Amino acid sequence: MQGFNYAQLKQALLDWPKLASTEYVNNINRLIYLGEIRVDQDLDMEPFDPFDTVVLAPGATTITKPPGSQTITFTAALSAGAVAGTLTAAWTGATGLYPVTFSDNELMGVTLTNSSTSATWPNGLAAAQTSAIASVSSQFITERNMWVTYNGALFPLVKRSQAFVRMYQAVAGQPKYYCEFSPTTWGIAPAADANATAITRHYIQRQLSIVAAGNTYYGDNFGQLLFCAVLMEAEQFLKADDRYADMKAKYFGELLPQAREDAKPAMKTGVSTPLQPDAMPAPPPMMPQMAQQEG
Repeated sequence: MQGFNYAQLKQALLDWPKLASTEYVNNINRLIYLGEIRVDQDLDMEPFDPFDTVVLAPGATTITKPPGSQTITFTAALSAGAVAGTLTAAWTGATGLYPVTFSDNELMGVTLTNSSTSATWPNGLAAAQTSAIASVSSQFITERNMWVTYNGALFPLVKRSQAFVRMYQAVAGQPKYYCEFSPTTWGIAPAADANATAITRHYIQRQLSIVAAGNTYYGDNFGQLLFCAVLMEAEQFLKADDRYADMKAKYFGELLPQAREDAKPAMKTGVSTPLQPDAMPAPPPMMPQMAQQEG
């Protein structure tokens, strides 16, 4: 399957239409991002999902979610063609490339530096911004499973409604349930007692956009699939292009099944993942009965 880096993918998308609207050209990056979300959902590469651990304090009734979207504010609204801006407050996250959505919904790969107010990106903005506020896109999508470490053993948590969880939070003990509590937290019940030491989170994480990274796992390995997914998201901006139906059929009938088959060896042999390129994700924690057998 043909691979694309960002420049190649963008050029292929610009070359594709017989007649494209200005909105299509100006929103290429945003359309690429939407195409990546479609590929994330359709490939559903669960073995590449991250696991991490949150320490529990006695009496805890909530745990944090991985970081979501974050707002950044520039000192002034940016002009068309701008390739840099100054933030009103220093960036507190790690130094790196981040997909940032500006006020007109244009997506750009922006370099943010820890403890610095500088922000830079390689290509000029397509249009003047109507607001100084922008959003660093979330890489966290949703959780798959969660476990509690209780007396040194791992036990799965069952997802319930918030009302159900609240009913069982009054008395501390072994957490058995969790729920959506707020945009940034999950609720757990019963409240953690001293024997409950940690929660293991298993969640879906979106890969860093090719717009920001230049090269990604999806672009390198499933370039045609990504190209086709972007075209499907862009269909409303293309004028009377009858090839859309053909590309949609190719996506679902040929490219997606092929990508799923191609991804299986990577999942089995442990190649670097699209989400964690420097280290393999931890294996799923064993259920208590399996841990006993291992012992």
